[in-house]
Amino acid sequence: MTYEPDYSTMPLNTVEFPLPVLRRREDPIDTIHKIADDIGARPVTSIAEAQTAAYVASRLRRAGLQVWTDPFRTNALAGSGGLMVALLASASIGVWTYERLYALAIAATTSVVAMLLTNTLSRHFRRATSESQNVVATHAPIGPATRRVVLLVPLDTHQPRDPIGSREAQVAATVALLTMMSLEYIAPLPLPPEVRTVLLLIPVVYLLLAASAELWVRSQPFSSGAVSYAGSIAAMLTAVDDLGRLNNTELWAVGLGGGTTGAGLANLVKKYPFDSQATFFIGLEGLGRGTLSYVLHDVNERTRSADDILVDVFTEATRGVRAEPRIANFIPIVRPLTQAKRRAISIACLDHNGRVPLQGSTKDTSEAITPAIVEQSARLLTNAVRVLDSHGT
Repeated sequence: MTYEPDYSTMPLNTVEFPLPVLRRREDPIDTIHKIADDIGARPVTSIAEAQTAAYVASRLRRAGLQVWTDPFRTNALAGSGGLMVALLASASIGVWTYERLYALAIAATTSVVAMLLTNTLSRHFRRATSESQNVVATHAPIGPATRRVVLLVPLDTHQPRDPIGSREAQVAATVALLTMMSLEYIAPLPLPPEVRTVLLLIPVVYLLLAASAELWVRSQPFSSGAVSYAGSIAAMLTAVDDLGRLNNTELWAVGLGGGTTGAGLANLVKKYPFDSQATFFIGLEGLGRGTLSYVLHDVNERTRSADDILVDVFTEATRGVRAEPRIANFIPIVRPLTQAKRRAISIACLDHNGRVPLQGSTKDTSEAITPAIVEQSARLLTNAVRVLDSHGT
């Protein structure tokens, strides 16, 4: 099906008619040094994230693409909400001894607060106070556009990883506490009172430990993000340089502000209503260290979520490139797209546990990068886009 790309939602003052350019392919490792070493850690909504956006925009413009930025408001990283949840849970246990109905009400409130602190819900209920931006670049095809390929890479870096648990795990603990309190109030389990008390205390102890770990994490420095995501940005820019204009495929290269929180992707799909059948999204996770892979699904999904066509495309694209299909032990940036039944897949360099090496670690520096793997990643991406372009209409 042939379609005319809809540019109606693009900022009118950013439409450009680029002059012919003489392409000079830059070494990907120079890109990594520029982003990871010169710019450094890039928390969401930070000046460093904006500097990375400006650098990526200049590189894409130099490659001959039509480039603009889409600013949007989002939240900086959340504070230590886990401490509030832990204190509320502790209060419910303290009140339980004197007034069980009030304790149940506090436990229910604790669960609601924990749910509101999850990344998904907090974006709806927290006021966006800081500014970030997506960098969007497009390259029109030589002939009629029959499909669109959108390359996605985060511009920001991860905060240090929480060693104990996620927001979702804290929600589960509060629900467990509320459930056990309800059972104890309505129909106590046939267990000794001491055992039932211990069962009530287990979720509270976990929440206190999780809050302590969260406070420790907030005090740690951010990663300079060489693998995640300077290597990914370098691979995307190299692939764009190598691809040039395609025959019937409109190429989009998008640097996502707030890529680690999902804010940039949410803004992108809200602003541009991409055709769900003719648009193919490729997410670039951490690249540059580990085994180059294309992700079929993550461990939280029972069935393959990656688009079948894209899986076949990447299988064909691995000719001459060492890459393999894997199951990821993390949530890929394209998860919201696969959940919405859009055509999407991620590529990543994974360790034996299915994780991106050094993600969120201060050891994620440019010295940890293997340049040959970044080159292989760019080649895999280039091959995949060309395979899609060769499929015709």
